[in-house]
Amino acid sequence: MPSAPLYKEVREKLLASITRGLWPPGTPLPSEAALSQEFSVSVGTLRKAVDELVLEKVLMRQQGRGTFVAPHNVDRTLHDFFRIRHEDGVSRFPQVETLSLRRQDADPPTCARLRLAPGSRVVRVINLLSIDSSPVVLDEIFLPAERFEGLTLDVMRKRPGTIYHLFQHRFAVNVLRGEEHVRACRAGAREARSLGIRIGTPMLEVERISLTYYDVPVEWRRSRVNTAHHYYNSELG
Repeated sequence: MPSAPLYKEVREKLLASITRGLWPPGTPLPSEAALSQEFSVSVGTLRKAVDELVLEKVLMRQQGRGTFVAPHNVDRTLHDFFRIRHEDGVSRFPQVETLSLRRQDADPPTCARLRLAPGSRVVRVINLLSIDSSPVVLDEIFLPAERFEGLTLDVMRKRPGTIYHLFQHRFAVNVLRGEEHVRACRAGAREARSLGIRIGTPMLEVERISLTYYDVPVEWRRSRVNTAHHYYNSELG
C-alpha cells in the first residue's frame, strides 16, 4: 500500500502532542518555522497539516497573532453545539441549571454508546436549560467516570464557563464534534414537571454522542426539547 502523504504524518504528530497536553487549550503553537524545523519538513507541508487541524477545530488561527489550540467558549457552543433556536430565529445562549449529579453503574445501552466495558461507572448529570428565563430543554448526560474524577455537583454549578469549557480545562477532555439523532417523543412526568408542560405534550428528543481526539466518545446526551416556541436548527452546505 502507498504510504500516507508527509503532511498527514505531521498532522498525526501535532495531534499526538496536543492530546498529551503539550500545548494546553488557548495557548499558541510554536512558529511555523520552528515546527517545520522540528519535523524536518517544509513550511508548506507543515501548513497543510495545520490546515487540516484547523478544519477539524482542533486548532484556530488568529490574524496577526498565530495558531492556537482551540478553546471552548460561548461563541463556539452557540455555533457548533447548541442547535435550539427561538421561533424568531435569534440564537440565544441558554441559562443552565444543574439539577442533579451522581455516579452509577452503566447499563448496556450506555456502555454501547460510550464504548465502555460492562460494569463501568458513569457520571449521570441532569441539566435544565432555559432561554429568556423560560425552561426549554431537559438534558440527561452520561460521562465515563474514569475520565471525570472529581466532577461534583458543586463543580458543575460553579463552573466559570460552558460545560465543554469545564471538560476541556479541568479534565483535559476536549469535545471536538458530535453525532446527533433527532426524533419526536412525548413528555413524561419528569419533562412535564421540569419544563412546565402537560404529560404527553409532543416534544423533540435529540441524542448526541460527543467525540474527542481520534473519535473517542466522551459524552452521551439525551435532550428533551419543548418546541412550542423553539425549533432545532441545522445548517447545511
